[in-house]
Amino acid sequence: MSDKPEEISEQEALQNLAYLTRDYVPGATWTVGGAFRFDRSLKLMANYLGSNLGVRRVDNVMGCPPCLWTLDWFVQRRPIAFARYTELLAAYASMNVGVHLVFDNPFIPDADLDDPYGYMLVEELLRNNKANRNAISVASDKLRDKLLARFPGAPVICHLNRLVAEQGRRTPALYNKLATQYTRVALHPADAVKSSIINEIKQPELFDVVVNDPCLRNCPVRREHLRVLAAMRKDSYDTTLMQQRSNLISRTECQKQDPAALVQKASCNLTHDEIRTLYARGMRHYLIQGQQFRNEMTLLWDIFQCMLDRAPEISNKAALISTSAMAEFGRAGEELPSGLRQFSFTNYE
Repeated sequence: MSDKPEEISEQEALQNLAYLTRDYVPGATWTVGGAFRFDRSLKLMANYLGSNLGVRRVDNVMGCPPCLWTLDWFVQRRPIAFARYTELLAAYASMNVGVHLVFDNPFIPDADLDDPYGYMLVEELLRNNKANRNAISVASDKLRDKLLARFPGAPVICHLNRLVAEQGRRTPALYNKLATQYTRVALHPADAVKSSIINEIKQPELFDVVVNDPCLRNCPVRREHLRVLAAMRKDSYDTTLMQQRSNLISRTECQKQDPAALVQKASCNLTHDEIRTLYARGMRHYLIQGQQFRNEMTLLWDIFQCMLDRAPEISNKAALISTSAMAEFGRAGEELPSGLRQFSFTNYE
């Protein structure tokens, strides 16, 4: 008798693993944030899930190099080399992972809407789109109009910050209107648990759901917070703006570690049951954001907390998947890490 394990087809392997997602949003599409910030981690996780699990995968990544159309929640990041941006687009394309370029600034001055660097980013994104999976996510209707005028037919998604910046009430009518103006629409995280809105959306298949937003569901300063971040993008050395941001955070006490000290109720992080409710309503696209995290450790935690079923009877399987994925970071590489990798050396003049 041979000790060699019996070979099975890919389809049979997927059927054997189907129980991992059968009771928790099977066939859902997952988009993970952190692109152009935490790319090494994202590529490792996407490769591991796609190669070893199958029933769960990173379908898309989202993010953007810093520019006039983006926000940074902590420090103002410096732009990356354009060659590096192109290289990352090609790398994700080779993994069959779509890239959503996120312009999350809802308060872009009119003078900055024609930013040539932003247009370069979009042009390169659409050029490196052989699988037709790349898209642009914007928080400004004016920027949407500019992009569609310059790139007709480009897939433009309504970013959640477009809803955060909305001055009027967020109603089902507003969401249904936006669904006619954008390729897809991201729900305001606080609206994901409001049945009065969810049940009145006419085309739930066109909506994206952020499952791990850490802001308070009843945050009174979220719009103002974004306005300060937008001002900081324009004037990153203005310490009065830094103080304003600090005051807003202190006012809501949303970053206190002691739960007993929180003034507000729960955050916008969705429970698995809340995600199942949205799935039953017909929403199939879920976003795991990384913009509000200082480093990728919380994002990596959220990837497995959000994507894997935590039912007691298979919790050991979820733990095995998580630890096996994290072990990828310790895998031996063919090249030694070096800070000189981007440099070229020669003996010639």
